[in-house]
Amino acid sequence: MTLEFKHFDTRLNQWIYTNFERGNPQSILTEQLDNTLLEFYFPGKEFSFGHIDEYSKSENLRNHPDGHILLLSSKTRLLYGSLECLPEIEKLCPDRKDRGAYGSIFLGDCRNSINEELNILIVDDNSGENGGLIKNEDAFKLVGDCYGQISPDLYDRLTQREQQQNKSYRVIQHRFRWTENDGQDKKYRFGKGTLRPSFIQELDWHKDVPKIDLIIPLSSFKGTDKDNPNEPIKPQIKPGLYQQKIWLGEKSQSERGHTAISQLLASFPQGIKDFAEELEAQAQKLAETQNDPRKVAQLYCEKYEKRKESLKQAKANTEQEVTQQQTPFVTDFKTENDLEDEELTEDDTKKDLLMYKLIKADLVGGHNQLLETEKVKQELSRFVQNEWRDIALGRTLTIDRAMIVPSKELKNGEICVPWMKDGEKVLNFRSPFLNSNGLCVSTNKLVEDRLAPDGGPLGGIIVVNDEDHKRIQERIAQLEAQGIDVDEIDPAETESERQGRDFDGDCIGVALASKYPNLTAEAEYRNKPENAYAPTVKLKKQSFYLPDGTQPPFEEIAIHMSDSISVGIINNQVTSVEALESEIEILKIYGTPEQKSEYLDQVSQHYQSLFEQENYSKPKPIRAEYKQTLHAVSCSPVSCSKNPRNHLSSDGCQSSNVSPHD
Repeated sequence: MTLEFKHFDTRLNQWIYTNFERGNPQSILTEQLDNTLLEFYFPGKEFSFGHIDEYSKSENLRNHPDGHILLLSSKTRLLYGSLECLPEIEKLCPDRKDRGAYGSIFLGDCRNSINEELNILIVDDNSGENGGLIKNEDAFKLVGDCYGQISPDLYDRLTQREQQQNKSYRVIQHRFRWTENDGQDKKYRFGKGTLRPSFIQELDWHKDVPKIDLIIPLSSFKGTDKDNPNEPIKPQIKPGLYQQKIWLGEKSQSERGHTAISQLLASFPQGIKDFAEELEAQAQKLAETQNDPRKVAQLYCEKYEKRKESLKQAKANTEQEVTQQQTPFVTDFKTENDLEDEELTEDDTKKDLLMYKLIKADLVGGHNQLLETEKVKQELSRFVQNEWRDIALGRTLTIDRAMIVPSKELKNGEICVPWMKDGEKVLNFRSPFLNSNGLCVSTNKLVEDRLAPDGGPLGGIIVVNDEDHKRIQERIAQLEAQGIDVDEIDPAETESERQGRDFDGDCIGVALASKYPNLTAEAEYRNKPENAYAPTVKLKKQSFYLPDGTQPPFEEIAIHMSDSISVGIINNQVTSVEALESEIEILKIYGTPEQKSEYLDQVSQHYQSLFEQENYSKPKPIRAEYKQTLHAVSCSPVSCSKNPRNHLSSDGCQSSNVSPHD
């Protein structure tokens, strides 16, 4: 089934039209979503999406052309519906923060779904507590952060496996829901996660139990109000066996793909040596191609088709943001045709751009006449420029990528990449890449969690460890109690913490360490305890409860949660700092004295401009803890001798031993 959403501008309180026929309902910008959680909770209801920008205020979010109200949000994507939907929304998310934090769960469309009564075992993924049906330690091995199990016959029904051409087993990324009237649990519940097909019934159960269809961890359940300073209206569900009518949607399946490694290069200046030869070969090939319009056109079509397929895979993934690093074949395929100005995005991968269709038809027909037109020549010229840019930035360098699932058979420092040999060293990282801590060098160990019910490997997965500090400490203590010398200490950060792993559809990139010796050596050096960055603490989602238990209107919360302080922007700022560190390191190792002196002079002039800005009519003060360091550089002997203006700061020039060779 399909829901259709009209789009409107919250500040203007007007529908957004696709052409100049304003007032014509057929011209309103609309969007369709299939098989969503929202549709199942509210069948037959009308919804719309509101648009906001950085100037929008909370009062703007109370606007709607039909008088509807704001129900959910996902960043700047605001969902509006009728007032009669609000009671159910509040049962789903009594903590209003969750209406913004998990809005995307309700809006994500699913490939297939079922709605039937099932036997569901709920397990605490921190302790293994499961209501006494199976040993806690055995149940603990079956779950992880948003990761559970599904019986093979339910897997077949949900995925319609027998009807698929490729019948290999894969891990499912899913959405689920039930209401207060759907079974033994009497609350509105919803959630997300991943499910591995396995023979659940063959486990060592304590007593006779009915056939169990699903094992779901507590972490998969979203929308509780456990932070309520008063008594929670909707506490977390208790571990145990439930007979429940559940809507279960298959959002996507695990699939092996590729990811670009350009995001690593800023953190590993020495590791760039491993890629120089490949980039040089790509540059040489492009240089030979760019003088032949037919070869450029052929390359254009190949890259377009690869990118389209890559975007299809990215769209099927979890709510991960589609970035140029996740889809390495990105080129600005955009036509400037006055009649059809469109751009291929992750939300529109079914229709081809006009320019691509023209160039492809010209190549297939063998005419090559359109390649001589000015419009096509401009498009291909822009394409070649973008190809040179991508080579320069390393965006054309890719490695394997797949969905991660956890295994308790693996300890910190181990990984299971099914298509690699046992014992091999594996480079692995997760996007977005924060700093050098996130590149792990792990040992490959093939474990049973990689296997499907038919005995073959699960498609498109990488198995990782999810050890925390407590388990590492217990393991070390047990070995020492047996008199075994342990050459291991509890690290400042586990591999899961270094990469911010959870298991609701996240993917990581992997490569053989032996293929990139310089990058591997630098990663190992930078992640020694004395060289690594301080751990990055992942804070929990903060609620907006006031001391008396009340909450601000959701319009205010939605504005707060849509601001520009996003993971991607913060990550870009951190990456910029690392790139600067790498630039300085390369200059120190390979730069001439003249280059070092020139660089220091540029930095000195920039710092001096910061001091001058303190004396503006609207001053921009420098934080006190930075002033002495900035003075030391801007007033060094070398920079002052080259630029006497550096002596003119309001605080005077301080002596310094800074040298251009430092």
